[in-house]
Amino acid sequence: MSAAQTFCVNHPQTETLLRCNKCERPVCIKCVQRTPVGYRCKQCLNVQQAGFYTAEPTDHFLAAIVGIIVAIIGGAIAGVISSIWLLMIFYGPFAGGVIAEIIRAAIQKRRGRYIWLIACASVIVGGFIGAGAGTAITFLFSSAQRLGGLGALLAFPIAAFANLLNLGFWIYLALAVSTVYARLR
Repeated sequence: MSAAQTFCVNHPQTETLLRCNKCERPVCIKCVQRTPVGYRCKQCLNVQQAGFYTAEPTDHFLAAIVGIIVAIIGGAIAGVISSIWLLMIFYGPFAGGVIAEIIRAAIQKRRGRYIWLIACASVIVGGFIGAGAGTAITFLFSSAQRLGGLGALLAFPIAAFANLLNLGFWIYLALAVSTVYARLR
């Protein structure tokens, strides 16, 4: 006696003996994923994982606004101390962790599929704005007597451009963004 042949629901030419332990559909090895409770088809896994995301549409906007505001403060501090690049190795992850936790508290610990992406983008935007402002303030205080009024107007664009060449700022930005990604992903 031979058993009835079963074929994968996604690949009709592939014979299989595997079945999803949730929906009992026959699936081949390409269409199944091993979980702690057994083999599940990708459709059942997607339905299960979609339940983890509880963020509302306003949470994405709130994460962007709060992230930019907090990242401006972190970027300003980074702009001031970025000449000591060894210090930035410790400051970047610290600032990224603080930014991630403030964003998480602002959205009341709800999870969203793209909250991490919005938070990382806001760290980059806020970091450039804040570091430009922090460097401009330092630049103005250090050379206020020599520059006068015109120098004060040119200080921010010059300081913002100077951060593009500053190794300490790039170390801060890379470590802060990676920490935010790791905390909110």
